[in-house]
Amino acid sequence: MSSAACPLPSVAPLSEHAVALHRLPDAAGPAQVLAQQRTLASEVPIALVFNGISHAVMLGTPQDLEDFALGFALSEGLIDSAADCFGIDVAPVAASAAGLPEGMDGMEVQIEISSRCFARLKDHRRSMSGRTGCGICGGGSFAA
Repeated sequence: MSSAACPLPSVAPLSEHAVALHRLPDAAGPAQVLAQQRTLASEVPIALVFNGISHAVMLGTPQDLEDFALGFALSEGLIDSAADCFGIDVAPVAASAAGLPEGMDGMEVQIEISSRCFARLKDHRRSMSGRTGCGICGGGSFAA
């Protein structure tokens, strides 16, 4: 992906949004709709790429993604210990570059793992998509 052709997005973990708070009528008074500002966590597609091969996409808050990726690799049995992970790089990905809907910028997490663990990963490729929700979780890549 060339950042000159597609500028990298800014994916903030938290953002401010105007919301309408609906209060039902009670003994104290009638129903009300109150306008408020709320801080909400962002939820973006996060692609986990092991040794250059996209493995899974999850929705999550784009914060502490190095920890998320290491925990994922350990809990999925992709690596045996943190020592099997040689490096983790995180970069934003523009929606247009990832084939995502406009305005849905994502994050890509590149994880470099030992050749022994990578061989095992290639033998047992993930083939289960998320059963509920938006359908992005568990996909093998942004495009999928």
